[in-house]
Amino acid sequence: MPNGRESYMWTALFLVASHAAAAPVAVPVASKDPPVRVWFNSGGNYAYGDRAKVYAKSAHDTYLIVLRSDGAGRVRVLFPLEPQDDQRISGGKKYELKSRGGREAFVADDSSGHGTVLAAVSESPFRVDQLAQNGRWDTRALSSPRVKDDAESGLLELVQRMRPPGQRFDYDVATYVVSEQYAHDLYRDPYVGSGWWGYGPWWGYGRGIGAGLWLRSRDFYGYPRGWRHW
Repeated sequence: MPNGRESYMWTALFLVASHAAAAPVAVPVASKDPPVRVWFNSGGNYAYGDRAKVYAKSAHDTYLIVLRSDGAGRVRVLFPLEPQDDQRISGGKKYELKSRGGREAFVADDSSGHGTVLAAVSESPFRVDQLAQNGRWDTRALSSPRVKDDAESGLLELVQRMRPPGQRFDYDVATYVVSEQYAHDLYRDPYVGSGWWGYGPWWGYGRGIGAGLWLRSRDFYGYPRGWRHW
């Protein structure tokens, strides 16, 4: 028969076991944030000459590269500003991508009326040597006819060239519009005549036809939101 001391010990052990059984089990909660996201101020709708702000965010500490192409196929690197700059960013932090002098990322002066920005992240730094010259980004190496024909595909090809050996990357794409509202107001009724001459927000200056081929919504060329693996 247990004595008083043994009874006390058994009671203590029982209480500890009961508390452990009742304690909630910590279960890791998966982050709902995508690996990378890129977006604009003003919903990506700009008047000609507006200064556009570009933001990027990653769910985890990672390495970031951000490219912008205009409708003419010209490509500029929004981040990092110089090839030798640090690509590392902190997870969960919203970054505004600045141009030189601390200004907004770029000026919306695309004569074609639209452009594309692609942000990619990787666990290792991107290799930038082949797209740089004399410590600066090589604009000739960055721009190509493929970017003009298919912006997302062309920008992805550039990121592929910079991809760390044996590493995958995730990316997100966003498109912006220049003078969209102006064009919608101007061509409110595209069926008035057989054609007209003027400015189209997606193809620049040229001839429109009665079928209203210039009166397109953003979804015509915009890419659906959502990050992708590569």
